[in-house]
Amino acid sequence: MRRRLARGAKIVLAVLAPAFLLTSCMTVSPGPAPIDPAATARSLAQRSLRDPEISAALARMGLSPASGWTLDALTVAAWSLRSDIAVAIADVSAGTSAERVAALMPNPTISLDPSYFVTNFLQDPSPWVIAAALAFPIETAGKRQIRVAQAQADTETRRWRLAETLWLARTELRRSFVAHGIAQRSVALAEGELTLRTAYLDWVETQIRFGLGIGADRLAAQTNLARAQAQLRTAQGELVTAEAQIAAATGVAMENLPLSQLVPIAIDALPPPDATDLGTLRDWGVVNRLTVRHALADYIVTEEALRMAVARQYPDITIGPGYSFDRGDHAITLAVGFTVPLLHDERDAIAQALDVRARAAAQFQAAQSLALGEIDTASARYRAATAALADARSAEESAARAVGEVDRRLAAGAADRGEVLTVQLGLAVAQRASLDALRAVTDALGSLEDGVQRPIWPASNLMLQRPDSSAPEQTP
Repeated sequence: MRRRLARGAKIVLAVLAPAFLLTSCMTVSPGPAPIDPAATARSLAQRSLRDPEISAALARMGLSPASGWTLDALTVAAWSLRSDIAVAIADVSAGTSAERVAALMPNPTISLDPSYFVTNFLQDPSPWVIAAALAFPIETAGKRQIRVAQAQADTETRRWRLAETLWLARTELRRSFVAHGIAQRSVALAEGELTLRTAYLDWVETQIRFGLGIGADRLAAQTNLARAQAQLRTAQGELVTAEAQIAAATGVAMENLPLSQLVPIAIDALPPPDATDLGTLRDWGVVNRLTVRHALADYIVTEEALRMAVARQYPDITIGPGYSFDRGDHAITLAVGFTVPLLHDERDAIAQALDVRARAAAQFQAAQSLALGEIDTASARYRAATAALADARSAEESAARAVGEVDRRLAAGAADRGEVLTVQLGLAVAQRASLDALRAVTDALGSLEDGVQRPIWPASNLMLQRPDSSAPEQTP
């Protein structure tokens, strides 16, 4: 009896020992990775455009800051420096890891069931029953392949989210560059107008001293001078804000941004409203816009989730070969198990998956509708703003001709200094109106670019790789 028991124990140990040994050898223990907030803050403050990583990224894109930092060059630098882009890249890496996890086959399970009979009325050779089994789960209906496809579809949505984040960096930099150029012109105009307002007030004071003016003229001149001073301070604040926005959009501290090396955008070189057909813009937006493609990727995820719900109608099978020592007898066992749908089936889960897919389809259509509405609205705004700019520039040209005419009259002795200052101030006001109209045009053009989510103005030479294609796409 003892020999039989010892033999059964040896067989069980021979089955269990390799399993425990294999489990202990495959244990992974990653070390801790604490975060030091102070060190992270110092690292963020020390980011610089001179980092070797930035130079390598620029070289890959065929760019160089040797002749100055253009919008494209700063965009590439931002792609390497911005924290939100690093988060999106890490999110894609997490999705890729999830694909590997989804492709794993389920591990078998081992079980040990020893029993001891306290009573032995049948006089069996041994009171012990020792059973060991190794259960192998078998997934049916292609669940593993569907799980992998679902993980791949989820990674695709993460890639489109990354593309949207990259586009956001370009958008913020373009807005900041345009705002910087507008603010520089605004400061120059405000300084010129302040000089004219000061000179006009001096002229009014002179007129009053000689009895040719009244106090109301002085009050009006003083009020306009104060307004010009406030306008200059506002323009200077806008310029500083634009510089800070360029630094923030790039991902560096303001003191690390080489402002003197920035290459300004040619603000006056705007494309005409009919440069790109509205139908082409709509096609770009409703088919290839990043948010639309992201919504389509989200819909594919729900498709795979529905496939998985359908596949779960077919239960997985567990096959468990085993060994049993039953009170002196040796036995080989084979257990087969599967889930029996007695309490519920998968109909509710399939219905839920269908509802989720329908919601994703509605969200996709909403994304297309939003893109279409934004493109149409921005296109109309751009046409109207361009017409307003043409009118403002026409008025500016008329004011400039008036200044020239008064200058000629002054040279001929037919005009005085007050008349000259008045028409010069009129020209300054017209120039301010033209600048405001130009700001409206650039805002509308930026909205149109955001509607299609691809560069329209300024032109870009960046080569981008679409998440749904292995070939790079050159931005127009």
